[in-house]
Amino acid sequence: MKNRSAAQGSSKLYLFFIILALWAAACKTEREALKNTAELPFFGQDTSLLKDLNGQILEREQIQVETGYSEEVESYRIKYSSDGLKVVGFLVKQKKEGVRWPVLIYNRGGNREFGRITLKMMKYFSYLASSGYAVLASQYRGNDGGQGREEFGGSDVNDVLTLIHLARSLPFTDPDKIVMLGYSRGGMMTYLAIKQGAPIKAAAVVGGVTDIIQNLQDRGEGMRRVVEELVGKDENEYKRRSALYWPDKINVPVLILHGEDDWRVNVSQARKLAEELKKLGKDHKLVVFPGGDHGLNTHRPERNRLIFDWFDKYLN
Repeated sequence: MKNRSAAQGSSKLYLFFIILALWAAACKTEREALKNTAELPFFGQDTSLLKDLNGQILEREQIQVETGYSEEVESYRIKYSSDGLKVVGFLVKQKKEGVRWPVLIYNRGGNREFGRITLKMMKYFSYLASSGYAVLASQYRGNDGGQGREEFGGSDVNDVLTLIHLARSLPFTDPDKIVMLGYSRGGMMTYLAIKQGAPIKAAAVVGGVTDIIQNLQDRGEGMRRVVEELVGKDENEYKRRSALYWPDKINVPVLILHGEDDWRVNVSQARKLAEELKKLGKDHKLVVFPGGDHGLNTHRPERNRLIFDWFDKYLN
């Protein structure tokens, strides 16, 4: 009887140690899983698709943007690597999984903190994303807490080009369907990205700067001070940033939209560039809006329709 009790006690003790070992193994597995999850790149980014660190997402923060698209779209403020700098950018996409969206790279206007991307602009990004795009945008280096110094179309163009590499490393984007949209100074950045060989299917520019020299003449001392602070006084640098002086480099289909009453960038800039592109047989379309302002906010429905139609033409 005593032997039987001892045997039962040993069995229970043995079972206890087995359960304890299994529990410890399960805890270890859970810890390792949590650790591995924490180390996963943001958005499941495949960094092996990047040639170097340029384009790696280093930080992200979800932003609540109240729009009619809030249920279907999610918005993020990110920091990504560009030329070894932490640059602030934004990513907006639909929540739907298992879809590879065309990419729309948005280039903002303004300079430094003036014209930076705000919640108001994020609402526009939500609208673009709800229309079937993964939207990426940069504040450009040196702005909104990012590292470096912007150069108004100098090395900061790399911040735009790097977004293309970033986009191609994400699991929810179509790497073969990338377009670009630039407003004002962002139009200049778009032309510069094209000049440097950006592998995009099409571009659209609204109120874009095509000739800094003319812009300085039209806008006066205030604009001259901005450009001299960011670029310097060398007119060759102005021409290097101005598409009017190298229309032969525009080898991407471009939609040029401009308001006739635009006081920030005279409509003649758009007309001059379109004329040069026409002479060279470049694929482009110019639409001038009578009474239109700088961002064509006076003609939003038609502006948006033209942009989407242009992109659809080259993506489908």
